[in-house]
Amino acid sequence: MIEWNTGLNGFRKCTLELNDNVHNFTKTLNDVPFIPNRSITEIFNDHLEANTSKYVEVLYSGGLDSEIVLLHCIENNIPVIAITMVIKIKRMIVNTHDLYYAEKFCRENNIVHKLIDLNADVFFENGTYLDYLTPNYFPVIGGDWPLCHVNKENRILSPARLEFSSYDRCMKDKNINGIGNMIGHSIDSVCYFINLQINSYQCKEDVSIMKARMYNHINNVEPRLRSYGWEEIITLNFILSVYKI
Repeated sequence: MIEWNTGLNGFRKCTLELNDNVHNFTKTLNDVPFIPNRSITEIFNDHLEANTSKYVEVLYSGGLDSEIVLLHCIENNIPVIAITMVIKIKRMIVNTHDLYYAEKFCRENNIVHKLIDLNADVFFENGTYLDYLTPNYFPVIGGDWPLCHVNKENRILSPARLEFSSYDRCMKDKNINGIGNMIGHSIDSVCYFINLQINSYQCKEDVSIMKARMYNHINNVEPRLRSYGWEEIITLNFILSVYKI
C-alpha cells in the first residue's frame, strides 16, 4: 500500500492498494483549518508562496483554468512563463483550437510562450508512455474539476476528482517543485470555486459558457468552446485512412 498527502497543508490523503493487477485508489479529505470568504488573489498568493521560485511556469493548455492563473501572475507582477504542448499525429497538429487561444493570449499580454512538441502516435505506439505510467501505477495526467458535477444524473459535490491526483505523486518522486492543480490546491481554493459555481449556476447551461461566465467574476476572460485537444482525432484518422498517409 502506498500513501501520500497532496495539496497545501496536505488536506488530501491518497491511498493506493496494489492487489495483483487491480489497483484500488481512494482519497480522504483531511479536516484542516482555513479562513472562509478570502479573495482569490490571497488564496493564489498563498499557493505560490509555498512553492517559492524566481518565476512561475504555468502549463497553459489554452483553456480557462490555466488562463486565470496567468492573469493572476500578470496582475500581481509575478514573473511568469507559459508552456503549451503541441500535440501531433503524423506530423499534423491536433490541438489547434487550444493553440489558437494560447498564442493569442500570450501575444496580447506579452507573456513568454514556450511550445513543447509531443508526437503522440510515436509516444503511445512505441510504448514510451509506459515509462511514465508504470513507476506510478497509474496514468499521470493534468487538470481537475473541483466543482459540482451538475451534468450527471446523480449530482455530486467533488472537491477533487479521484482520478486527477497522480501528478502530485509523480512530481514528488521526481523532486519537482510544483503544483499539480492550482484551483484545487487548497481547501480555501476548492471552497472558493465551489461557491462561485453555486452562486452563478444556471440550469442546463453548457459547461463552456458556465465557466467563462463564472471566471468573469474573477477577471475578464474570452469565452471559448470547451476543448480537450483530441476532438479532431476521428476526422484525422479518416483523412489518414482515405489518403493512406
